[in-house]
Amino acid sequence: MTDSVGLRSGFGCVLVLAAAIALSGCAEWKSVKRSVVPQTGDTYYASATLPLHAKSSASSKVVGHLALYEEVTRVRTEHGYAYVAVGSGGLEGWVENAKLVRRIPVAGAAPKPTASEPAKGKEESAPESSR
Repeated sequence: MTDSVGLRSGFGCVLVLAAAIALSGCAEWKSVKRSVVPQTGDTYYASATLPLHAKSSASSKVVGHLALYEEVTRVRTEHGYAYVAVGSGGLEGWVENAKLVRRIPVAGAAPKPTASEPAKGKEESAPESSR
């Protein structure tokens, strides 16, 4: 009788240990699924002057600012924010991920004229009937 009690308590310990391992794996899986954007470490640029926050929230303390087109390395993303490291300055913090761009726009690139406006350098001539 003593043997079966010892066997049952040993089996119970194994079940508890297996449950703990399984649950820890689930928690890890949930944290991985939380971020849709891959964690890259790629170079990005600020699309505007951006506040650099201490946490991934607009209400958190501002620890610095990024200048327009300042180069940063995106380390990870969370809740619509990107954790970035700024060049050699050692400054790190959170910015709105949507306000980071992969490439700086080409300087002096003029937008294409729309159908309602003439292309630059071309003047519209008056209809012949009104001359």
